[in-house]
Amino acid sequence: MCSNDKKAARAKYSNWCERRPLAASRERIDAASKYLHEKDLTNIEKNVLFIHDLVDCQGIEFVVFSSAKLTERVTLPGNITLVPCFYPDIQGKSWNDPLVRLSDSMMRRARFVYDGWMPIDDWNRENVRTSIKKINQILTLFSIQERVSTTWEPKYMLHQVYPSSHNIEDQHIQEIVTLHETLQNWKFDDSWAFYRSLGWLSQSLTLPPSPSRFLLCIVTIESLANYIENKAENDSIFSIMKATTKMDKTESDRCIEEVLGHLYDKDKINAIKSSFFDCVHLSTKKMLESHLNNVFKENKKYINLLFKDRIEGKTLYDLRHMIAHGGLDTLSDLQRQHIKDRIWNIEDTARKYLVTILTQIIGKDPFPEKMIKAMIMPFSISAKEKQYVGPTHMAELYIY
Repeated sequence: MCSNDKKAARAKYSNWCERRPLAASRERIDAASKYLHEKDLTNIEKNVLFIHDLVDCQGIEFVVFSSAKLTERVTLPGNITLVPCFYPDIQGKSWNDPLVRLSDSMMRRARFVYDGWMPIDDWNRENVRTSIKKINQILTLFSIQERVSTTWEPKYMLHQVYPSSHNIEDQHIQEIVTLHETLQNWKFDDSWAFYRSLGWLSQSLTLPPSPSRFLLCIVTIESLANYIENKAENDSIFSIMKATTKMDKTESDRCIEEVLGHLYDKDKINAIKSSFFDCVHLSTKKMLESHLNNVFKENKKYINLLFKDRIEGKTLYDLRHMIAHGGLDTLSDLQRQHIKDRIWNIEDTARKYLVTILTQIIGKDPFPEKMIKAMIMPFSISAKEKQYVGPTHMAELYIY
């Protein structure tokens, strides 16, 4: 089951720049599948261990996408090998060769595909986790040299959520037309604030599941909430969503006196902070919680998701704080997995927030016609390799 390339490290399952079809007996599949349901492993760790047991691959085979153009095979620290899956120079080559066209497309997009390999001698779980982090660390180093983007993923990822498509029909287009006409009738500032918030959600969907995508979904909510609570005029279309979060001067003075009287002698720093955020200016978190309680009213599901429900000890807002203030280790696959596992929750909350506001303003659900979702699995495991029909060259598989 090894590569035929004698220069390749031992026990590599696929040849260079090939994603060989996975084929194994039912017994091997069942034995290797034990990893796919273990909660203390990340998705990448599950798949690396699964492939190791399934086909006796003695390392991590992975695909790298980068704006950096390497013209030949390189060996990086950590015994990591990268092999270009394209022609470094297509001058003089025939356009009848599919790889010529694929190489040209990579150059035009500045997104090159590489076959990556890192051998592993010790398959205890902590060493596997350390090896994955080493790949993250080494590939990250390119970004400090120049504006070089580099991402990677295991060549075989069976345990993940794959992209889906949605069938948009005439009734869905009509919903968009109707919504556009509605927004056209709003005051400019109100319409602009809504589109700005929606723009953050739209941008988030162009990103892979990542801390950046998570944070853009949070900004979707905070952007419009801040406008409604702190900037919208009294005649704003959003006035019905505005929570009573501001105190008049007399209330603020009384609040400050109470906070300082209670805390100042014990903890001067926290007394000052509390008097400001509790009595003069609500913290972002308190403003947001008050605002969302007013928007969602009796529906506490999304309030709980943001501020109360803890997974691995963190609420969605705790994760927001970690990302925004640099407390997240983006090179840790485990910490990134915690974010990925919660992205659907925050995306669903952001979309539901905007739709709930629209529903309250126009008096009905703006999107009653539900779309049909479709999903295609990129590969499966067969009993024999010849049962697979399709491309195996990585340039074809990962060009987009």
